[in-house]
Amino acid sequence: MKCFFGLFILFPGLVNGQNLDKILEAHFEAQGQENLMAMRSIFMKVREMDGFTEGKVYQITKKAPSKIRIEGIYNEQTFVNAFDGKTAWTIAPWTGVQVAQLMTERERDLFLMNAGIGSPLYDHGLGHVLEIIGSERADDANHYVIRSTMPSGFFVDYLVDKKDHLIHLARIYEEDEPEKVEREVIFKNYKNLGGVSIPFAFENRTGRSIYDIVVDDIVFGQGAPNSIFEKPE
Repeated sequence: MKCFFGLFILFPGLVNGQNLDKILEAHFEAQGQENLMAMRSIFMKVREMDGFTEGKVYQITKKAPSKIRIEGIYNEQTFVNAFDGKTAWTIAPWTGVQVAQLMTERERDLFLMNAGIGSPLYDHGLGHVLEIIGSERADDANHYVIRSTMPSGFFVDYLVDKKDHLIHLARIYEEDEPEKVEREVIFKNYKNLGGVSIPFAFENRTGRSIYDIVVDDIVFGQGAPNSIFEKPE
């Protein structure tokens, strides 16, 4: 009986790990992750929309495995957020500081959610740990809920559609109240481009506030010099 009981305790964890591998395999295949990583770099033109009002317009450059630079103009001032694989930094002139500053740990973790090319569940070398924490029905579809936890302890829950295997939603929690939802991001308007599936819109929900991020253009594999991701001295 003792032997049987011990096996029973271990078995659910084993099944959970096996299920996670199968879910991720199906998800990466649906995303076209292998094809995306072969492209090595990606460039996007993006704009924010609050109803019919246009907000920030910016460009995103990514380079495998996890380099990213976002640059745009807001209130006639140029802003930059970037990560060179080690250091995350920002230039935010509306704060009154005109030079590059290191991001806080929270800012860095939020920013690195988007650093990799393709799925945020892929191992882009950022040290995240994945686990299945349950299932959830949302927007008339059933989803696996997969938690991605960074080395700092920061975590995000992703809802992966059980039918098409693509990410439907990312759920971010309050820093001081980790059980309270701070923001949800819905991945929308997926398009298949040569064997890869890319969301061309993201609906951001923060309390009663909703705004959209729309991808207007995307270019794969044009390359990017490492210097654009490095923090200026």
